[in-house]
Amino acid sequence: MSNGGNLPYQLRPNKAVERLLFAELLSRLDASLRIGIDYEYFGFGGPQMEDFRLLNEYFPDMKMVSVEREQQVLKRQRFNGPHTNVRCKLHTSADFVADFSSKSKAIVWLDYTEPGERRAQVEEFQNLLRRVKESSIIKITVNAAAATLGGQAGMPKLQTVRLKTLLDDFSRCFPNGLGEEAVTTNNFPKTFLRVLEYAAAEVLHDRRDWRFQPLSSAVYADGQKMLTLTGIVGKRPSLANIVANPNLVGWEFTRFNWNDPVAIEVPELTLKERIHVNQLLPKHENNIPFIHRKLGFQVDQKLDESERKIRNYVSFQRHYPHFGKIAI
Repeated sequence: MSNGGNLPYQLRPNKAVERLLFAELLSRLDASLRIGIDYEYFGFGGPQMEDFRLLNEYFPDMKMVSVEREQQVLKRQRFNGPHTNVRCKLHTSADFVADFSSKSKAIVWLDYTEPGERRAQVEEFQNLLRRVKESSIIKITVNAAAATLGGQAGMPKLQTVRLKTLLDDFSRCFPNGLGEEAVTTNNFPKTFLRVLEYAAAEVLHDRRDWRFQPLSSAVYADGQKMLTLTGIVGKRPSLANIVANPNLVGWEFTRFNWNDPVAIEVPELTLKERIHVNQLLPKHENNIPFIHRKLGFQVDQKLDESERKIRNYVSFQRHYPHFGKIAI
């Protein structure tokens, strides 16, 4: 819970982008679901409490609860608490889910980091789906680095070893089997998204008309590769209205399916470089070669890679974090 939170946020630009996308997703649901009034937020705040600060900017009246398993980190959370609407509680994630209760609809972010605990994390995700009220929103983040499945790069039958590790915990999720390509570096996040799909369907199968509907998913890396999924749980008729919401249908980062997560990989650009690119937007946002030529140099030694990085920046420029020195 707190291990990933110890990394300074200025070293995690991709997670910062993903966090801002989450806040925007909730804001796009606000008009129809009254997010800021009818929901309570639960998350693993870490020492910096960054997601609590951000969501408070969007929803200043929302009640919030931060869960932490380490006493010293809990003390830092209480010190860094950004507002009075947040309570900090000492719990493991397992105890938090087992004891979960909320009088209102909930937004819960299970922000995991430990790859060796993925089986327990999926079980907690399942348990939570059974405990929240209808129309609650669940977000789960898990380590999706294929290297965490074991084996050394270059060793014989590497994918065989990694596939066995995955199936030791999640064979029931793949009744028709799974090929070794499923655990390659590029494919493993999508494979684990299928694990989450099966897990959600499994735990809700006996609830008439209930399902877990994905709203967004993404893959990013600030060090190790991470997969994040956000969805809403409830009965099919009400979920159909959510899927038809024009604020989501027209949003480029919406993901209603289980197989196409957004790839977040923003380049490291200086402030001057960002300003130069921004001055060409939105008019030329679909003409990356033109923007690249106007920049006057490559941001990578390879031309195609340089253009790809600029394309990524353009895609996420509204969510790109800026870390600077300020006087307070």
